[in-house]
Amino acid sequence: MTTARNRTADRLHDIDSAAEYLRCGRRLVYRLVAERRITHTKAGRSLRFWQSDLDAYLDAGTVHPMGSTSTAV
Repeated sequence: MTTARNRTADRLHDIDSAAEYLRCGRRLVYRLVAERRITHTKAGRSLRFWQSDLDAYLDAGTVHPMGSTSTAV
């Protein structure tokens, strides 16, 4: 989790730029918010997303390779 001190260099995204950054549609971003799978901030009635939180969401979905013990056929 990012603290306020670290967020001075962090970018704040609205729904459109968050969808563009994640390379998905607005509908998916709204669904991620509804399912509480992505950290967000509300500014009045608008949703805002810190870029570090978007990066954390992407990192959480990263699949790492199994390692060098693969068997070749």
